[in-house]
Amino acid sequence: MPKILILALSFLLVAAGCGSDSPGGGLGISGAAGPSTGAEAAADGAEGAGTVIDLEPEDVVLTAGLVRFDDCATLLDYLHAEYSARVGPWGFDQGGWFGPMPLGEAEMALEEAIAAEAAAAAASADMAAEMALATATGAARVEGVDFSGTNVQEVGVDEADIVKTDGSRIFTLSSGRLVVVDAASRRTAGSVAVAEGWGRELFIDGDGLLLITRSHSESGDGSETVLQRIDVSRDAPRIIETVGVQGSYISARSVGGTARVIMRYDPQWNFPFVFPQNESATDVAETANRAAVLNSTLDDWLPHYTLGSADSSTGSLMVPCDDVHAPSVFSGFGVTTVISVPISGDFDPSSSTAVMAPGDTVYASTGSLYVATTRWLDPGEFGGEDDWDEDGWREAWSERRTSVHRFDISGDAAVYASSGEVLGVIRNQFSLSEHNGYLRVVTTVGDPWGEESESHVRVLSTDGDVLMEVGSVGDIGRGENVQSVRFVGDIGYVVTFRQIDPFYTIDLSDPTDPRILGELKIPGFSSYLHPISDTLVLGVGSDADDEGRVTGAKVSLFDVSDLTAPREVAVWTAPDGWNDIGWDHRAFLWWAPEELAVIPVTVWNEWSGAVVLRVADGTITEVGRIDHENAGTEPGRTDCRKLTAADLASTDMDDFTTELEYFISDDYNAVLACDPGEAGITGFECPRDTWMDMLTDEAERLGLLRGEESISICWPNDSPNVIVRSIVISDELWTLGFKGWGSFDGQSPARLHVNDLNTLQRLAALEL
Repeated sequence: MPKILILALSFLLVAAGCGSDSPGGGLGISGAAGPSTGAEAAADGAEGAGTVIDLEPEDVVLTAGLVRFDDCATLLDYLHAEYSARVGPWGFDQGGWFGPMPLGEAEMALEEAIAAEAAAAAASADMAAEMALATATGAARVEGVDFSGTNVQEVGVDEADIVKTDGSRIFTLSSGRLVVVDAASRRTAGSVAVAEGWGRELFIDGDGLLLITRSHSESGDGSETVLQRIDVSRDAPRIIETVGVQGSYISARSVGGTARVIMRYDPQWNFPFVFPQNESATDVAETANRAAVLNSTLDDWLPHYTLGSADSSTGSLMVPCDDVHAPSVFSGFGVTTVISVPISGDFDPSSSTAVMAPGDTVYASTGSLYVATTRWLDPGEFGGEDDWDEDGWREAWSERRTSVHRFDISGDAAVYASSGEVLGVIRNQFSLSEHNGYLRVVTTVGDPWGEESESHVRVLSTDGDVLMEVGSVGDIGRGENVQSVRFVGDIGYVVTFRQIDPFYTIDLSDPTDPRILGELKIPGFSSYLHPISDTLVLGVGSDADDEGRVTGAKVSLFDVSDLTAPREVAVWTAPDGWNDIGWDHRAFLWWAPEELAVIPVTVWNEWSGAVVLRVADGTITEVGRIDHENAGTEPGRTDCRKLTAADLASTDMDDFTTELEYFISDDYNAVLACDPGEAGITGFECPRDTWMDMLTDEAERLGLLRGEESISICWPNDSPNVIVRSIVISDELWTLGFKGWGSFDGQSPARLHVNDLNTLQRLAALEL
């Protein structure tokens, strides 16, 4: 039946093209050349391409707004029915929470929208006393006492980051390698080349390390997430296991040594969609595209994984069918997958679950993982190009809802538990907080750029499988955008901004009746809030004038001892400066034992580094500034062997030419032959990619290499030395940075500096 159907449609497409008035014919082709192979489609017996399969009530179980499937056939029936109704002449109807846009732009918008924000609550006095006692009795080094960890949102919930430490070693990335640094000797202990990609983040657990890498895939939506378990028990790290999973990495959390990795997969690229090139081919294209959906298999919908090793690799569907859920109300195109990975244990593909909806924001407590997504809007409900209902679209846009799905992570695997929905949209992970069994969510209703927008704090409680709203309070920041949120126990803090910065204090002690207690209006805004005691909150963000124009970086100290009358008691500013703490909370360091805050700051056309502030006795004092300029080594220092024109002249180049000749003859570049573990040259950029492998092969054929050397092409890097992380180990302040603009992705050469924590004097500089 499928072959006959495809042949019939091919005839219709040709006929439509012949009837076209345009010279080019009727249809263009996008996507794959044909349906993917795999399990046989359950809908092969449908009477026609336009048939929509109706599911019987007994086929599915509705759980809190999600459809749960008992077997693969039922899951496939659901996918055929739900998505064939949303296919048109241009493929799947797009829109999502982004609004209408051409295919392919949704993923780009998602990447741009992912901007995490967070912070870490200060340790309690009792916990600090216990840590101090453990240190005094000779126990293992303790985070928060002997060294600082990643700045996280919730105590006990680790977040993946670009650098980690156990108090003795530092683990980070540089030039495509995982590098281990011994803190005591201030030397590199070992390194290993890792999977190609970008946006790498990692966890550590004892002598186990989990590395997460964003990468490319030749199939599906073109995205892949690579998970690598690495043994760091010895000086030289050793890769134990590599797993490639289709989908874009969103975020990850770790509790008790088990990481939960959240990814989004977009299956639309798996379908052999056609598109009309004139009006007469529209109906035929829609029929063909619906047929492609109805003839799909589970291989087309769900992400696959590949388990790779030196000897073999296997591939299969990532998520078992009975662990796949779908919203009972369509929530957008995409699959959100949660994978549970023991950092120091074997990967188990069955420890995964998925929701047929795009995940945008991730929050976790020690027992729950929440994935939130803003409800998809169906553009088809607002007309077409000729009769587009702009007013209706704007109204629907301003009344969007956010779906929240909770997963229980108290066991080995994440298990779907419940779902709910709230009116409005959220800003980031700090908009969610779980406390005493209640989920608090800050949402904004209305057009966030309009005069009528309004933010709310909503409280949800679990009722069976449903997250139900039990209380709320609104009238927060009318006509303004939420800039930052922080929950501490029964208290919530919300900052909004348009021209001035209202700082709100909210009482959540009665979840059914939350109340606004106080409001403070000051210039500028805090994009990140960090409680440093029961009565003080540090705000990091931007200064602004009375008209709302940003004038520089700002740090504020808020006194919240009287929640009905919060006060700004101290301010530090850097005119023409900015910081990225609002976009990446992990760049912020609060070292409670010394009452120090370390904040990376860049001042336009003047300076880039980190500012060290002491926050004590109700004041903010700048202790000093550190940077990565003049690293203590002259530009051009390298452990690798530099290749010169003399090296090239000694080879036999009669039979072929080589690109190496061009690079070696150009004084602007540096051509290096590096042994394993060697990489980089001070003051230069040395990217690692497959192109370098090609040049290495050429150099090997020419006899230029010795032993296991490989080629690196480097060029001067004149961009600023940016500091992206700070770590305290004993009485030393370590800073991680790189030379360049934008976010550190582990591809560029990294730099570690060591400073005396008390004097800020530089003690050492390491080029990794």
